[in-house]
Amino acid sequence: MKLLQDLPRNPRYSILLEPVWAIPGTIVLFYAPLYMKEAGLSDIEIGLINSVNLYFAFIFQLFAGSITNKLGRKRTTLIFDLIAWSVPMFIWAFSQNFWLFLIAYLLNATSKFVTVSFNCLIIEDVEEHKRSKVFAILNMIITGAGVLTPIAGVVIADFGIVPTLASIYFVGGILMTVMFFIRNRYTDETAVGKELMGMHSQTRVIQSLASSLRLFGKSFYKRRLLPIILITVLSNLILQLNFFQVIFFKEQLNFNDQIISFIPVVTAVTVMLLYLVIIPRLKRRSEEKYVSFSIILSTVGAILFLLIPAGNIAMLFLTLIVLAAGNFILQTYRDSLLMNRLGTHEKADMFSAVQTVMTLTAIPSGYLTGLLYHYNPVLLFSVILALYIVLMVIMLFLPDPQKHSQVISTYKNM
Repeated sequence: MKLLQDLPRNPRYSILLEPVWAIPGTIVLFYAPLYMKEAGLSDIEIGLINSVNLYFAFIFQLFAGSITNKLGRKRTTLIFDLIAWSVPMFIWAFSQNFWLFLIAYLLNATSKFVTVSFNCLIIEDVEEHKRSKVFAILNMIITGAGVLTPIAGVVIADFGIVPTLASIYFVGGILMTVMFFIRNRYTDETAVGKELMGMHSQTRVIQSLASSLRLFGKSFYKRRLLPIILITVLSNLILQLNFFQVIFFKEQLNFNDQIISFIPVVTAVTVMLLYLVIIPRLKRRSEEKYVSFSIILSTVGAILFLLIPAGNIAMLFLTLIVLAAGNFILQTYRDSLLMNRLGTHEKADMFSAVQTVMTLTAIPSGYLTGLLYHYNPVLLFSVILALYIVLMVIMLFLPDPQKHSQVISTYKNM
């Protein structure tokens, strides 16, 4: 494909294979709250599972950078993709009670290892100015897979949400497993990954963890890195708090299953138009400018969200378009900005440390989200709006893009 010709082997094959994960993954993740609800779980139980998942994700995240450096990006990605996705997908397919869902989500928490290793695998051998392109295409594929959710919606209308989702979980588990092995076959360990595997071969995981925590602690004294970390952490927290969004649309705004199944389509079309039509025509600007613009756009979307009248489809879709545009630009340029500002040899450790803080702050969000929603659904989404306003304040402290550079000293200088 012409679009991918200028990219190295790792991102090229990863992008080509991503739809195999994205299609079943997007559908099941979108319907997961409704699937659990239909299986008989209460709002509090759903929130509790979400919190337990995040708690274990935090523990795994602590070691993600160390394990990635020790085993290598490629091997870590394969091992934990199988544990975090293949096995849980088959468990979810047969989950009908709280405990099976809990076990599946505990295993899925190991995906934090993959978050670090996969991001390093696809980015480290890519030139800095092309990294936002890799993140944008991957985000577009994941979001674009949402165009298939109406098909799932039609099947759900005929057969019910539990049997439909159970089938998608099972077939998706098979497809993902095959894809993980193919991707492992066609990707290579990165140059930095090979170097760090040699450096860390004799290092104990605990020692490596202590080293990465020291490195992360230093980042708080770097004025140019701190706002980027805060934006990354808070925007992830907002993502967690949105877990009940689809239930809110159904229970509070009275949208039926068919309308709800079109929500990912609206998001997907918005993202594709943005990436393929609008962004190429815009004047090239710094990642900091794009991040700031996306926060403003997301804040407007959060305000519109609270103003949607029950059953008003036009207002619902308008809100979704604004939110989709804001979130797509934010995730694409936020991740690229963070990766570009981390030192070459510290990406795994620092990225893992940032992810650890993200998970730590998100741990109470699962239970809190369930509690807030149970008490007053509107209050939950008012909290989300308040967090976007905090992000608008933080974005004022983003560094001057004209003076950006990698801001963390290397291991060799420690």
